[in-house]
Amino acid sequence: MKLLNNIYSNHYNEIKYILLNADELQIVSPFLMESFDDFFSQLKGLDIKHISLTTTLKDNDPDLLKKSNSLYSFCMNCQKNSIGYCVSIDNKLHGKIYISLNSGAPLKGIITSANFTNYGLETNHEWGVLIDDNSQLLKLISEINSVESKILSNKELEEIIKRIDAFLQASPKPREPKISLSVSDILNKQKNTVTSDKRYFIKPVGVSDNPFSEDRKLSPDIQELHFSKRKPTAVREGDILICYGVGTAKLLGYFEVIEGPYFLEGTSSRWPWEVKAKNLCPEYSERWNTFNNTISSIQSLYNATLPITKNNQGKTLGALNFGADKIQLTKEFASHVINIIEDSVRETGSSPHHI
Repeated sequence: MKLLNNIYSNHYNEIKYILLNADELQIVSPFLMESFDDFFSQLKGLDIKHISLTTTLKDNDPDLLKKSNSLYSFCMNCQKNSIGYCVSIDNKLHGKIYISLNSGAPLKGIITSANFTNYGLETNHEWGVLIDDNSQLLKLISEINSVESKILSNKELEEIIKRIDAFLQASPKPREPKISLSVSDILNKQKNTVTSDKRYFIKPVGVSDNPFSEDRKLSPDIQELHFSKRKPTAVREGDILICYGVGTAKLLGYFEVIEGPYFLEGTSSRWPWEVKAKNLCPEYSERWNTFNNTISSIQSLYNATLPITKNNQGKTLGALNFGADKIQLTKEFASHVINIIEDSVRETGSSPHHI
């Protein structure tokens, strides 16, 4: 038995570890990540042939609004990677269990407090145990299979996703009320530094059939930025969006999300999700077309041996060529790009804003 936590390692790495030599994964978790894209990118090179997923779908539960994205992303990624799958629903589920198998025989299992979400696997303070006792794992699998659950057909999954999406578009999630009340100064007054969970993304502005022309500019103050029909689940308030123009591939500036994402009712756009973001270097955005900072140049100026994308440890931004509406960056690469933006302004005599 091995104790696990998100303090000195994280559950994401431990799940990848138990999948070595495995051809099957069993996921049991009430809450799920809304996008499985990064997780499936981690499976490349492994011999995973089947994934079974047990989760919840409770009537009138706000989690249903997220489960539409979760189930859609899970099914699409399985199909794209030629991985068999099944989805079971257990509305009394509270436990979180992850088991790897090979030819039907269990290899290793994780029993934990961590949901199969980005927060649960990487960020939250979670603890669990890893076991490799075959008899105990067989007993655990038997218990999971013995509880009352419903296996969904592909048709039922499609109907559920469509019903949730239709509800969300007819009755989008309301904006949460804002209050001006803080207690973090009390919590952090004994600390010299405050841990930040700020995340960094690179985002295209414009589309291939309507590129961002060199005579356009983003707002020097608050800019509305849009995402595709699947909700931009990874983006939240406080995150940083480094924007570039489709067409020129030049950087347009970088922004901090201050509101959203919100669904725009009655729009036929392919990009109906919106965030409001504050321009953190308006001097650059005013003159972005005078700088030759492109997607390729910012990569060429960075250490080629280091990863630049966050979860799949990728060393290129190639996914942007295939219609991705954002890619999460490592903090180190994002800092490199932000420094390029600020240095470009500084070298021309203006004073950039800092975060």
